[in-house]
Amino acid sequence: MTAEAYSMTSSGDDWVPFEVGVVRWLRQDDDVTSGIWRCTTEEQPDVHEAEFEMNETVMILKGRVRVEIVDGPTVELGVGDCASFVKGTVGRWTLLEDVEEFFIYS
Repeated sequence: MTAEAYSMTSSGDDWVPFEVGVVRWLRQDDDVTSGIWRCTTEEQPDVHEAEFEMNETVMILKGRVRVEIVDGPTVELGVGDCASFVKGTVGRWTLLEDVEEFFIYS
């Protein structure tokens, strides 16, 4: 049985290591994965290229990031900005400042 509701508080300290940086998971099941990702420019000083394994929607909570889609647009996101990326595309992520991002994989 899946949960009827998912929640987390802003004051939680349950960060766990991620590929780069750390993450706090809000939801992880067969349908949706979501949480908050935090990363510093020291942890990711260079461009990070990766294929989107799922559709990914993000909202920047702190900092700034640039995402260049290979053979597509480049978006620069700051606090309050959102973007959604399609499964199978390749993105090149550059942290312009330390970043905290809410994300949803679907």
